[in-house]
Amino acid sequence: MLLPCSQPEYSMLIRTLCLCIFVLSFFSAKALPASGDNALTAQIGQKMMLDFRYFCDDGTASHQCRKPVLSLTPEMEQLLVSKHIGGVLLFAENLQDIPQIIRLNYQLQALMKKHGLPPLFIAIDQEGGRVARLNDHIATRFVGNMAIGATYPVHGTAFATDVAKGIAREIKMLGFNVNFAPTVDVNSNPDNPVINVRSYGEDPRLVAALGQATVTGMQEEGVLSAIKHFPGHGDTHVDSHTGLPVVNHDRATINRTDVYPFARIIAGPTPPAMVMTAHIQYPQLDDTRFQAKDGKPTIVPATMSKKILTGVLRQELAYTGLIVTDALDMAGIAHYFSQAEAVIHTFDAGADIALMPVSVRTPKDISTFSKVFDDVVNAVKDGRLNAANMARSAKRIAKTKASFGIGGFTSVPLDARIQEARAKLPLKQNKKTEQALAKASLTITKGKAMLPLSQAGDWHFVMPDEARCKAMLTAVEKHQRIPVSCQSLATLPPSPPKALLRSLNALVVADITPQYSVAEMGGMDDLASLRDRADKPAQYLWMRKTMQAARDAGVPVVMVALRAPYVLAAFSDETDIALTTYGYNVTVYDDGRAEGAVFDAIYQALSGRFKPSGTLPVTVRQAGNGR
Repeated sequence: MLLPCSQPEYSMLIRTLCLCIFVLSFFSAKALPASGDNALTAQIGQKMMLDFRYFCDDGTASHQCRKPVLSLTPEMEQLLVSKHIGGVLLFAENLQDIPQIIRLNYQLQALMKKHGLPPLFIAIDQEGGRVARLNDHIATRFVGNMAIGATYPVHGTAFATDVAKGIAREIKMLGFNVNFAPTVDVNSNPDNPVINVRSYGEDPRLVAALGQATVTGMQEEGVLSAIKHFPGHGDTHVDSHTGLPVVNHDRATINRTDVYPFARIIAGPTPPAMVMTAHIQYPQLDDTRFQAKDGKPTIVPATMSKKILTGVLRQELAYTGLIVTDALDMAGIAHYFSQAEAVIHTFDAGADIALMPVSVRTPKDISTFSKVFDDVVNAVKDGRLNAANMARSAKRIAKTKASFGIGGFTSVPLDARIQEARAKLPLKQNKKTEQALAKASLTITKGKAMLPLSQAGDWHFVMPDEARCKAMLTAVEKHQRIPVSCQSLATLPPSPPKALLRSLNALVVADITPQYSVAEMGGMDDLASLRDRADKPAQYLWMRKTMQAARDAGVPVVMVALRAPYVLAAFSDETDIALTTYGYNVTVYDDGRAEGAVFDAIYQALSGRFKPSGTLPVTVRQAGNGR
């Protein structure tokens, strides 16, 4: 049984002993045979991280399979053991409730231990805010990175540290040992569709400081941190899940902006255990062209670039930890490379771990993965992949697993793990931190002198959907019973409610831009109406007419940006007061109630219960200062 080597109470001598024992066992005859095909299989297997989001063994096609994996099947167990797999990534579909999550993670680690194999990296994307895989009933989501960025001028790195430690404590209790966070991309492009509020802001120094505090906080709690997406996803207008973005910055700008947070964090007192690559072209770092699957010459993405991963990350930045790819089944890779080519190229470029090289959904997919695996083995045998580099990479993985003591989850009985988690999760302190962050980050960009609003009430809210209406009304009722009403934009009204507007003391219109998915709505609206909801231009037209009608009637108009704050500029002429929360999360309960920390903060700010101190961490152009 492995000692929990990551605990601070152990001396350096004990930690060193743990590391030596682990590495020796990792390369023992049982765990990693000394020579031959078995040794190579073990090395390559440790460099693979798979997902089992869905699995169908009834003949359903892979792309149609939607049966969530809540426990391991015999096929999955055989794959993990036979290929000596090094890690798995779990998604929301795999995470039903506390007992099920812990049983699944326990099952994973116990399986590898039973067969004398190294413990698994069990990873999750629990960034906080917009990207969180765990249900709010299980773990605290927090508001997100840009909200933390908004607190920096007043609170420094305090919220970054508290949130990181809070997330790590909760996910570690559930059996996770890797968090693919934080995002340290510098969001210099207001039209960025995939990063925006996942970034701390547009200032590389702010991003570096908050990113370093997050890495330190997380890893002090024994969870490996993976900073992403190297060399930077902040100035893109294409989502690498759906295409291959390109960043045309010159080298000076790359060093000063995109790469700067990575360089500072790597050189800091607590380097990240992992760095995740970006499926992005950076011609000024590497303009090498390859022939894509369609036969067209294409600039190599960073994930496949030896000049970027080895030349920049390893040699220039002196990074000695693990390099993990972003998911290789994303369109930014899958549209250009075959599955085997993607893995071989990224290993040749210098990546240690290939994330999701094949989407394993059916027994046929397992056969496909086995074929990809064999192709990688043959690439080592025929010299396309350097055998010495592959062995060094496997040793890096073993050393990292040992230093974090990730094999300790099964050292406590399963029932005891479940009992503790059910009693404590979500952590009470985390809920307090979440509320404190929502208040500290709330930023007023216009009309501060017009607050508070009329305490007599008669406020009308316009929210993107019914769940956010419920959360807003809950927040008002929690603090004060005043006349308020709320209109959901899930179904766009035919025209502005002019009769209602004339009787109001305030109109509060909230918007989520970029548009969000049906899965994020909270489940309180009819799905058919959500799928048929008006697009953003239609919503904007209705909002603009309604806001102008309210102003014509002498009613104060408040605009709330619930996601990226850039939208405030577009409505500057129609608003008296503008504020942003950087987040829109709500928790919906079985009894129909809904609540959210940001909505509580909105009401308290509008009613004068506290004075917001948040500062925009990005530039919102043309924002006014009042009527």
